[in-house]
Amino acid sequence: MAAENVFELIIFDYDGTLSDTRLAIAHCLERALMSHSRSLPGERLMPAVNSGLPLRDTLLLLDPALHDDRGVLEEIVTTYRAVYRDEGEPLIQVFPGAREALKELHASGIECVVVSNKGFDAVVRSLDRHGMTPFLTRVFAERPGFPVKPDPELLNDHILQRALPVPRERTLMVGDTEIDIAFAKRAGIASCWAAYGFGDRESCLALSPTHVIEAIGELPALVHLTAGLGAAHG
Repeated sequence: MAAENVFELIIFDYDGTLSDTRLAIAHCLERALMSHSRSLPGERLMPAVNSGLPLRDTLLLLDPALHDDRGVLEEIVTTYRAVYRDEGEPLIQVFPGAREALKELHASGIECVVVSNKGFDAVVRSLDRHGMTPFLTRVFAERPGFPVKPDPELLNDHILQRALPVPRERTLMVGDTEIDIAFAKRAGIASCWAAYGFGDRESCLALSPTHVIEAIGELPALVHLTAGLGAAHG
């Protein structure tokens, strides 16, 4: 006998969870820094790309001297976003099975949203381009004055209270980095670590996510298998 879905709301990270954006981000970071005569980060580049941090924090991680010149920082942010739109987006690859997983979950009556520390416009463009938007209820991404992961205010005040009033025990966060798991813990919801993404395996497992998937195509089966068993909290 079919059981009722345990989860009514699934929150997806974007970079490293739905799409492989590493090549795009690395390319655009280097182009933006070069265009403002900043030194290239070398071996520090990929750890920063994989961090899951918002763009400004990523740039400060790569070039700490920008802490003292916020004007230049904002110029580099503007350049990065222009380069990403023109050169980065064609480099993005959707993880195999991502669109199909969203479609299946949506058909099961589960609300699916994207919560990303990436710029809002870039996330929406990419979701539209790859045909995932029809299966999503909302997109929450980085905008001025808007909280970012792992701040639980993002869930508490903006998603659950204002947009989708779903009980916490019926909410699941799916993401690939420590930031995503930490966000779920701080917000008091279950987590699913996307092990195929950008996160460091040892560091992410040390945070004890509620569930682990090795490919996004495993998610619908995991959701259905946990139906009727109750959602554990990581």
